[in-house]
Amino acid sequence: MKTNFFKYLLILAMAFTTYSCADLEVENLNEPDAATALGSTDDVVSLAGGTFRAWFMAVQDYDGPGMAMATMADQSTCSWGNAGMKDMSSEPRIGWNNNVTYGNAVITLTFWNNSYSAISAVNDVLARFYDPDDPMELDTQAETDAIKAWSLFVSGVAHGYLGLIFDKAILINWDTDVNNLEYVDYTAIQAGALAMFDEALAILDAADDFTLPDGFILGQTITRDDLKQLVHSFYARLLAYTPRNAAQNDAVDWDAVKTHATAGLNGWDLAPVMDDVSWWNLLSTYLIYGGWARIDHRIINLMDVDYPSRWPSDNNWPAGVPDEASSDDGRLASDYQFLLSNNFIPSRGYYHFSHYRLSRYDAYLSTWTEPTPIFYEWENDMLLAEAYVRTNDIPAAVAILNDANGARKVRGGLADVAPGTTEAALDLIFYERDVEFPVTQTGTSFFDMRRRDMLQSGTPLHFPIPGGELEITQYPWYTIAGAPDGINISDGSWTGKDGLVSPEN
Repeated sequence: MKTNFFKYLLILAMAFTTYSCADLEVENLNEPDAATALGSTDDVVSLAGGTFRAWFMAVQDYDGPGMAMATMADQSTCSWGNAGMKDMSSEPRIGWNNNVTYGNAVITLTFWNNSYSAISAVNDVLARFYDPDDPMELDTQAETDAIKAWSLFVSGVAHGYLGLIFDKAILINWDTDVNNLEYVDYTAIQAGALAMFDEALAILDAADDFTLPDGFILGQTITRDDLKQLVHSFYARLLAYTPRNAAQNDAVDWDAVKTHATAGLNGWDLAPVMDDVSWWNLLSTYLIYGGWARIDHRIINLMDVDYPSRWPSDNNWPAGVPDEASSDDGRLASDYQFLLSNNFIPSRGYYHFSHYRLSRYDAYLSTWTEPTPIFYEWENDMLLAEAYVRTNDIPAAVAILNDANGARKVRGGLADVAPGTTEAALDLIFYERDVEFPVTQTGTSFFDMRRRDMLQSGTPLHFPIPGGELEITQYPWYTIAGAPDGINISDGSWTGKDGLVSPEN
């Protein structure tokens, strides 16, 4: 079904012109066309330079879905009603309320709108370069290639995360006919995003060396080779994180994941530096700030198998309320802070309670001007390790896990491992992912739990097109709710290392 979005815009535009005189023509200088607005090379480069920040601010926003998804994945926990955290982690789980009047409707609509704002900006940039009548060229071919590849990368990332989070979205390339936009399934969105990555890589492979202007990713210098690594890493991410269940995960092209992760981040992390003016990270802030969300006991139990993986719903502790956990993994002490008491509201469910918060990024809470990693090299390494396991090369995966320069050894101080089975190797890899990457990027823990059938039964596996968008485009209203089916609603569960099951039997 084609959307009526532009019909809506036309109606809105007519409303703004109602009071004009019938025979008076006035040029609207506030709405120049793209060629006029982007008439100079400086205009184009400036617009391109802000697009990744626009996506970053959307995906890490307080008014985005990231905090709810962290609690839906039982990685973070919170009983506060903010940003959908309590509602979407309720036990038993509930579907998504897609009504425009719902207080937390903003978390999907804001992310949707801001993502398409970033896409619109890069499309304006690309249209100037590919204009058949007057294609723009920068001072050198390398500079032109840099901005083209960068814009395709940002569009691929923005589309890719729409495909990770929603069941449907709109694929909008720079040359898409905007009068014939359609909602398509998330698999089509991901195919389009990967095609953008392919185009970016083709440009980069043929380009001379370059360095992107300062500020494209604040605090980080990005060369041609760096940008290639980013494209490859996000390519591997989208391939691995798109599945909605374990069967789909088994069907992933893991050879392709291996290829792209091998060419991905090498020797550095994607970690924009916050300046508390134009760049800030509210996802990380509210998932770690004192009095807000805490780390779910599921994560602590991974490091200490004797520690309870969940707080009993009836608050009945046969052996007494647990004290601090202990672990051979040094990250328990360095990254996680034990708290003596809970400040959540018992009537909202004891299952929200936890004695731990993530303290790893407390420096950011102090200065607000620290790097905030959203893609660690170690995450890329774990994608590569998983791809090795799933293509029957467990020794190669073990070599990564035992890498003396990897986070498992450097930060965890853990002994070498020699897992002999696929299950044991994957368990170690997902252990690393759960312990090392909390609150870094919206959805990472959610995507991991989703593709392993470990989200609690009744948890939505993705969000519907936001109700506010449906209302604008006059697309039939729907939501993601109902009986577990493993396609839209999880029919899975998880069991802690202590044998406790979620949802509770």
